[in-house]
Amino acid sequence: MPSIREILLVPHTHHDVGYTNSPRIVDDAHRRIVGEILNLAERGPADGPDAFRWTFEVARPVLRFLEQADPADADRLRRLADAGRISVTGGYLNMTQLPSEAEFDVTYDAVQRLRDAGLEVRTEQHGDVNGTAWGTVDGMLRAGIDRLVMALNPDHGRPPFPQPTGFWWEGQSGGRVFVWLSTHYGYGEEWGIVDGDTELAERSIAQFLERLEARADYPYQTALVHAANDNRWPTALFLDVVRHWNRSHPDVPMRTATVDEALDVLIRQAQQAEVPIARGEWSDWWSHGHGSTAREVAVYREARSFARAAQSASALSLLRGDGVPALAPVIGYRRGPVGLRSPEETLLDLDLVDEQLLLFGEHTWGSWETYSKPFSTFSHSHWNAKAGFAYTAYDWARDLAIEGMYRALASGADTGEDAELSGQSSIVVLNPSERKRTEPVSVEVAGSRRARTVATVPAFGSAVVPVPQPLPERTGREVEFGGYRVAVDPAAGGIVSLVHRPSGRELVDESAIAGLGAVVLEQVDPADPHPMLTRSPKDFHPDFPGPDFSHVVATGTAAPTILESDETTQIVWRSTPAGLPEAVTTLTLYRDSELLDLEVALAKPERFGPESIFVTFPFAVPDPDFLLETAGAVYAADTEQLPDTSKDWYSIQHAIAVNGDGTGILWGTFDAPLVQLGGFQTGRWARTLEARGGWVNSWLMNNLHFTNFQARQEGTRTYRYRFAPTPAPVLREEVRVFGRSLLEPLQARTYDGPVRLRGSSGLSVEPADRLLAELRPVRGDAVRLRLRNVTAEPVEATVRWDGGPDGTVEIVEGGGVRLEGHGVADVLLRRTV
Repeated sequence: MPSIREILLVPHTHHDVGYTNSPRIVDDAHRRIVGEILNLAERGPADGPDAFRWTFEVARPVLRFLEQADPADADRLRRLADAGRISVTGGYLNMTQLPSEAEFDVTYDAVQRLRDAGLEVRTEQHGDVNGTAWGTVDGMLRAGIDRLVMALNPDHGRPPFPQPTGFWWEGQSGGRVFVWLSTHYGYGEEWGIVDGDTELAERSIAQFLERLEARADYPYQTALVHAANDNRWPTALFLDVVRHWNRSHPDVPMRTATVDEALDVLIRQAQQAEVPIARGEWSDWWSHGHGSTAREVAVYREARSFARAAQSASALSLLRGDGVPALAPVIGYRRGPVGLRSPEETLLDLDLVDEQLLLFGEHTWGSWETYSKPFSTFSHSHWNAKAGFAYTAYDWARDLAIEGMYRALASGADTGEDAELSGQSSIVVLNPSERKRTEPVSVEVAGSRRARTVATVPAFGSAVVPVPQPLPERTGREVEFGGYRVAVDPAAGGIVSLVHRPSGRELVDESAIAGLGAVVLEQVDPADPHPMLTRSPKDFHPDFPGPDFSHVVATGTAAPTILESDETTQIVWRSTPAGLPEAVTTLTLYRDSELLDLEVALAKPERFGPESIFVTFPFAVPDPDFLLETAGAVYAADTEQLPDTSKDWYSIQHAIAVNGDGTGILWGTFDAPLVQLGGFQTGRWARTLEARGGWVNSWLMNNLHFTNFQARQEGTRTYRYRFAPTPAPVLREEVRVFGRSLLEPLQARTYDGPVRLRGSSGLSVEPADRLLAELRPVRGDAVRLRLRNVTAEPVEATVRWDGGPDGTVEIVEGGGVRLEGHGVADVLLRRTV
């Protein structure tokens, strides 16, 4: 093995939006850090091993700095970057696995703003985040970034390879990025580097080199060391460490480097060695934190659905030409808009929503004292600020979506034949996507009840359907309706039989501990000697398998309520989780659709002991294979994951396929991203997925943490699911399409305004069965149509407009475009009169 010949010291600060202080304080402080770095760089040495060099770990502070910088400061930044003194990276923030592909696209679109400012962006860098979606590989490559540094946190999980090392990560389309799997950045403080403790740093770095030299799997002559920690205000003290080391160890010199320079060196060495090639999802062990705040995560997911609806409806209105929508006289939550935004105002508000979604999807959940001082004002203030990102996104996105829908419905040629609909008798449904869809919709009627029906709506078009009447009630445990025969046993917590009548197929595994849709409380015996209970919650860790969890099924005794009509039937049952208020579960069946909707309404009081809450879906699928939707990709659980990444739990986008015995089941979650597959897996720390059956357990809540995430479990919310059996195994592209239908559902409202958009809008995309399309207004009164190929084969896509005689739509760029397998392409459209 080659000996270590040099040490590269990479100074940066780890970017937490919060943790050490309130997110309200920290976010702006990072913008000010950019200016401080320019001052330190200009004062410090410019050449030699101890030159002041710096890497901005994420892009957001630099983007914010440039928004406010005067020309002189912007020029200072460019000059230092050109000289190799600083590096600007391409990751917007240290993101979790919550954001969708479209949200990641927003971050990569921001990279172009950095390049427009004259800054080179070649590398993406993350710290603390212990995984990222497989689709980000292709997203990075599309953004011109082909190197990734991941400084994984060693707690609550395992790295895919020993840290540090390098490997090639191959995306689903076959492209590759080089990954440097680094040591945790926090060693920069722990080893005394950032504080200039030269003797501690010398001892620590020497021991680090000894460990590298002893490894047979480290083919590099270079060691990379971080000079960083959480939200550290920059100083130049790390330069004293470089000088002291070089005086004491001239045989292994140390020099400062930016992350770009460090990766240049390491990639050259990797190309001369046999380094691993890995393909698949980097499932994050720390994603169990998404279950620490189930209500706010659901709000965030609802907000991004409203954002997509707002973008699509506003874009259709631009293309068709604004009409005169019905305006409300009150700024009311349930009403239509009181006024209309200008195109520029719409763009600014859409950008605000994007920003708030990304700030919530960032990895910092709570403060450093969330667990040690859960009642402190600071802990509560911090969470108030973090949750505020989700609620701000929700408020603005919902308002934009309602305005967009009203404008789209009233858009188009004035024929003098506008229909006025009664809100008491009609529902208007808008389809924001490229394919005809037949799906259930749920609407609020007169502010007093919700009604469900099934609507068929053309691509990029609308449909009008009547409002269903209230359903008559009876009691009973069994019902036959549409394609299903259902039996519910409250004593088993849920559905004990669900037969697909056309095929005779039983969907529920009778060997499961609870019925389908049951609420299950997972607990630890307080007397368990596991170290997470006796020593520290930090010991919920692969080095300490366990603890042993017990599972208590929420049961009930009252007979279910059945609500029947010609179009829908609902069966509602009540159950009581141990020591918790009653839960209400509703299964909805449809005459005109084989989709099944299940909702669970929970009222969860605050509790601090370690616990989890699940909703169970024990599907009767033998020897199952699971396909999971992640941002921008679909992967096979276990077999398409990087080594030693999480198999106990997964954070998905929306959809899962459970395949086996020549058939399949499509399952999706609107609100809760965490799942466990094949059974209850908490605490197994498994290296391979062992599935007892085709079970999907929705992991709503947990508090198995020691820092950052909330120490308590609480929240009132209804959690929504949709699923259906399939006669053949589910294909990957079907998982993508089903997931998109949950992210971007049909938009429906009771409505009494003018409707010019009846049927198709005039926009079409072909072949619609192989593409996903996203509409969004962009500057210059144009509309961007982003096409995604959900298949592995090339697609020749065609975009057409047939919108009527009053105006035409100019396809400015890309009316006919070729998309490679899993490729993405943009088409620009603009209305001309």
